[in-house]
Amino acid sequence: MTASDNGGRPDEVADIERQRAELAATVGELTDRLDVPTRVKQSAAERAQEVRNRPDLIAVAGGVIAAVLVLMVVRRRRKK
Repeated sequence: MTASDNGGRPDEVADIERQRAELAATVGELTDRLDVPTRVKQSAAERAQEVRNRPDLIAVAGGVIAAVLVLMVVRRRRKK
């Protein structure tokens, strides 16, 4: 659509097109912000990747799990 098709001046048409582009960008940003399930999945994936890149955290978590299991076994044996 040109300026002569809708009766507007070229600068008005350019302004309308710019506003349309800005509005489309704003709607896109709002849509992304309101898509909570996708944001949660992305955040979880990022955190999981951070943990995978830190073997020291994995070792600590493994140690804690092992300690809890040992405590459970010891408590059960004392009850008998």
